[in-house]
Amino acid sequence: MTDAPGEWRRNWPLLLCCILGVPVPMAAIYAFGQFLGPLEQEFGWTRTQASAGLSVSLLLGFLASPLVGRLVDRVNARWLVLSGVVLVGLALAGFALTTSSPQVWLALWCFHSLAGALVGPTVWVAVISAAFDKHRSMAIALVLCGSGIASGFGPTSARLLIDEFGWRSAYVAFSLVWTVPILLLAALFFFDRRPRTRPATAAAGGAETPPPAPLRRTFLSGNFIKLALAVVSVQTALAAFMIHLAPALADKGLSLTQAATIAGFAGLAGIPGKLGIGYLFDRAGQARVSLGIMAMIALACVLLALDSRSIVAAVIATCVLGASSGAMFAFMTCLCRRLFDESIFGTMYGAITSLGALAGAAGPLAASAIHDAQGSYALAFWLGVGVAAVVAALLVSIPSPQASTD
Repeated sequence: MTDAPGEWRRNWPLLLCCILGVPVPMAAIYAFGQFLGPLEQEFGWTRTQASAGLSVSLLLGFLASPLVGRLVDRVNARWLVLSGVVLVGLALAGFALTTSSPQVWLALWCFHSLAGALVGPTVWVAVISAAFDKHRSMAIALVLCGSGIASGFGPTSARLLIDEFGWRSAYVAFSLVWTVPILLLAALFFFDRRPRTRPATAAAGGAETPPPAPLRRTFLSGNFIKLALAVVSVQTALAAFMIHLAPALADKGLSLTQAATIAGFAGLAGIPGKLGIGYLFDRAGQARVSLGIMAMIALACVLLALDSRSIVAAVIATCVLGASSGAMFAFMTCLCRRLFDESIFGTMYGAITSLGALAGAAGPLAASAIHDAQGSYALAFWLGVGVAAVVAALLVSIPSPQASTD
């Protein structure tokens, strides 16, 4: 029987490392807007030229994620983390070397993207999910909440450093602030204790433990295909709604300030959404949790599609949408961990997150096209209700293996 309280006592330093490690590769992305003005002023770049580096970085990260996931399955994650944090620190400080050449700017972002891939969510989730048993889903949810640190403190810390030191020195200071603490913590407390080889026989009874299915068979399995279709569908919709939330609220007659303020609630609501899934995933059952998330998405879409100027309705819709977005991220991660063997988890999770990222890039474009054609976002939100229904059917049809935490 698992010693549940002992899990937290033994693993809280590792858990802290993972929570603080998740935002490391994301900090530069969230802080980018603070550096945009100084770059435009010094080099005379257009906003498109300055943003090109970030766009290329995100595309490269999409391509690298499955490869890094495979690497996570094959090597000790401690060495990935220690080397990756150092490389991210060098990449952040390297932005101070930016010249007027857009090619140099693109190259620096490519370096940052490849370095950040080594310490992406896959590596932290893979190690923490192996360390916990009874409270695995809650531990995973807590780790995923670390992304809120980057969105919450990345822009603010960058602004303070730019105002104090100027943008070039700010990048160097930003590097130190975001990488040195986690590097020290990881050196002291981050250890990957996943077994490098699987035992040939079970611990009891001497029965042979079946080897994990080959990757090709797993990628072609019904479970993966259903999960991939669900993730692509729902992430396309969620990304569209989250990016266009403030403009959609403004279209309802709210002032730009009101719309921006209310839209900000969505990010905060994502935290309880993730933690809620961490608590419910192993208690309420996979099917019921997935239906609950899709019902939340459908409710938010209906409230946003209706022609209402109610601020209360806008706040409720925003909070429900943000909570369901965070919940879906945590649910997808926990479901991957349950469906796929530990020895290939990194590969499968990397593939799923890459598909989600690709869908996230397409969603806002689709919403923009609908708004341009219809003059409003209403059709996009009504389509979101249909997407929620389809995804609910896909997720419910995935058989639920017996969870190790039961």
